[in-house]
Amino acid sequence: MEMIIVKKVFEKAKDALFLIEENKCIQQNKAAIKLENDYLFPLEKVLEIARGEGCMLHSTMEKCLDCEVRADWDQAAFPLILGDSKGRQEQFSGSYTVIDQKNALLSIRRLAVQDRLQQVIQNKRLIEYVNQAHENERRALSQELHDGLAQSIYSLMLETRQLKWSNQSDNLATKLQKIDEDFVALLGEVKQLAIDLRPTALDDLGLIPAIETLLHRLTETTGVAIHFIPMIENKRFPDSVETITYRVLQESVMNSVKHASVDELWVTLSEQAAHLILTVRDHGKGFDLQKVNEYSQGLGLLNMQERAESIGGHLIVHSEKSEGTTVTLRLPIQWEEVK
Repeated sequence: MEMIIVKKVFEKAKDALFLIEENKCIQQNKAAIKLENDYLFPLEKVLEIARGEGCMLHSTMEKCLDCEVRADWDQAAFPLILGDSKGRQEQFSGSYTVIDQKNALLSIRRLAVQDRLQQVIQNKRLIEYVNQAHENERRALSQELHDGLAQSIYSLMLETRQLKWSNQSDNLATKLQKIDEDFVALLGEVKQLAIDLRPTALDDLGLIPAIETLLHRLTETTGVAIHFIPMIENKRFPDSVETITYRVLQESVMNSVKHASVDELWVTLSEQAAHLILTVRDHGKGFDLQKVNEYSQGLGLLNMQERAESIGGHLIVHSEKSEGTTVTLRLPIQWEEVK
C-alpha cells in the first residue's frame, strides 16, 4: 500500500523527478518527460552540476561545457539555465538526493516568478554597487590627478616661465637643477599612480613578489615595520585570486596604519584545502565589532567583503578594543583558471 502511494506521489509531482541508478535514469515522472521534450536537457551534464562537478556560472548552456569557472554547489538547491529548441533560456532550480549507494533522486523545478523577480532585484543592486564602486574609483583618481599631478605640473610651468623671462644668469644652473629635481619627483608621482592602479609586479612576477614590493614601499612611507611570512612557494594563482588578495592586503594594512596606532604588523600567506589564506594582524587599538556598520565605510570592510564574495571567498574580521585586529581572507583556488 505504501509503495502504491509513493508511486502516485512520484507520478503526480509537479517537479520533474528522475530516479537515477549509476548515472542513468531508470524512471521519470510526467513532468520530467515534459521537461525533456520542451528543453535541451543533457542529463549527464546536469548530474555533474548536481554533484558539484559542473559549471557554476553558465550551468547547462552548451557554450560553457569547457568553461574554466568551477565551484561546489549545495546539492539541496543548485541553479540551472536550460534552453529550448528556439534558443530561449529559462531558469530552474535543482536538488539531488542520494537514496543509497546506487540510487539517487534528481528533482528539477522552474523558478517561480517571484524568485526570478527577486533575482532581478539582486542583480540590479549588484550592478548599482559595481557602478558606484567604479564611480568612487574614478572620483579618487580625478582627485589625485587634480591635487597631485596637476599642481606639480603647474608649479613646473611657473618655474620654467620665470626662468624664460628672467635676465639673471648667475643662478641659472641652480634653477635648472631645481627644475630637474621637480621633474624627477613628478615622474615618481606618475609611476606611483600607475602602480596604485595596477601593480606591474603582480602581472609580471606573481603574488608573493608583488606583496613584498608593496609592503617594502609601505614600510618606507609609513615607518611601520611589516613582517611578511609566506608559507607557500612562489607560484602563480588565478588572476582574480591574486588581484583580490593584493587589494584586500593593501586595504587592511592601510587601515591598521591609519586607525590602529601601530608600529608593527604581521602578514601571513598560506594554502589550505584548495584555499589561499591571507592574514593581517596588528596589536593596535582595535574597534567594536558590534558597531561594524559605522566603521565599514571608513575602513573599507564592505568593499573587501564584496571582493572576496565575488569569487566565493570569505572575509573574517576579528577585533577587540585595546587587543588589536586580525583580518583573515579565504579564497578558493580554481586551478583551471591558471594560465
